[in-house]
Amino acid sequence: MIARLRVLTERLESPRPRLLFRVLFIVTATTLTLLPFVRFLHSGTDMDYRTWFQAGQTVLQGGEIYPHAQIFPFMYPPTCALLLALPAFFGKAAMILILSSLNTVAWILCIRFSSALMSEQRAQNTPIVVATFIVMPFVWSSYHLGQPSLVLLALMLGAFLNLRHGRETLAGALVALAVAIKAFPLLAIFYFIYRRYWMAAISLVIALVILLFLLPIPFRGWHQSLNDARDWQRGMLHYEQGGIAQRPARGYTWKNQSIFGLANRLLRRVSVDEEPDPLAYANLADLDFRTVNIVIMGSALLLGLSFVVAMPRQRAPEGDVREFAALLSLILIFTPLAFGYLFVWLMFPLALLIKRSLEVPASLIWVLIALAPLTATAIAPRFAQIYGSLFFAALMLYLALAIDLRRAQNLIAK
Repeated sequence: MIARLRVLTERLESPRPRLLFRVLFIVTATTLTLLPFVRFLHSGTDMDYRTWFQAGQTVLQGGEIYPHAQIFPFMYPPTCALLLALPAFFGKAAMILILSSLNTVAWILCIRFSSALMSEQRAQNTPIVVATFIVMPFVWSSYHLGQPSLVLLALMLGAFLNLRHGRETLAGALVALAVAIKAFPLLAIFYFIYRRYWMAAISLVIALVILLFLLPIPFRGWHQSLNDARDWQRGMLHYEQGGIAQRPARGYTWKNQSIFGLANRLLRRVSVDEEPDPLAYANLADLDFRTVNIVIMGSALLLGLSFVVAMPRQRAPEGDVREFAALLSLILIFTPLAFGYLFVWLMFPLALLIKRSLEVPASLIWVLIALAPLTATAIAPRFAQIYGSLFFAALMLYLALAIDLRRAQNLIAK
């Protein structure tokens, strides 16, 4: 089986298939870039682009980004709203085209950075092509909805690449920019601290302070900048029995694939659908909120400990790439709100494990196991995601990477 895969890989690396992949990518990326723009001009459909435009216009007009009397229309950090002001200045249609073009640039960077991290000489190598094909539904969602998932992944992969080259300050700054756009990549700081990437951790904190508090001052003023940060923190950074952050009706539904969403809907009697849809339940137990959180904390400690045990004590370039891929999977699992489009982040763990499958047959088995819930999601999206199909795909990939890291340690010890 492995021998056949190697032969197939060699054939796909020949000039003609590489040219075909390149043309296919250009056509696909161009289509996805233009589709939201053309759709808006034709029918006025703007999806989440509408929210980004309103946030940018609010900044331009000096209004309240986070109104006190209602649910936040914009949930992202205040710096993200500030960054959206520039494309919003040119109008909604232009902003849609700018943001979808930014997604395309980020997608190209994801491929380039993945190749560099995997020590590949060409960006068109088979593992990355296959992995990109697998996550295409999530790539499409990023364009369709206007979500920055590809941008965040490019920033994280860029940070990892800088870590490998000893540029910790830049790595920390890139993660800080990702956090300023959407807060959950902040979980990477635990890895920086444990791995003693001290300059990366310090740079992350300093850059985040600059982005969240100092950068907005010339545009929003000192008082309003502090109010924005305080209002966002009060409205977003909370997790309670009734829901998560500013989307309590959605936090525990089938759309949230994080451990927080999955554990609450399977272990408590909460609806898997949000209003106004009829209530529907899929809980396998009827535990109280406190007990569910004990389960979540126990799972976090167990997975965190497994990551520590799997990692070698001394950092090595060839080991780092597996650690980085495992970290991406863990961040997806433990971000409070993990909707489908975020799982485009699985592109890098998948590409790495597909490459490892050509060397270690066990990795192929894990890839196939992870593909099962992804396939189920494609066939029956709602049913599969009720029971955490994307969560378990990320978990399987993490376990595969952790086992591979541990196996490498044992080989070195022998």
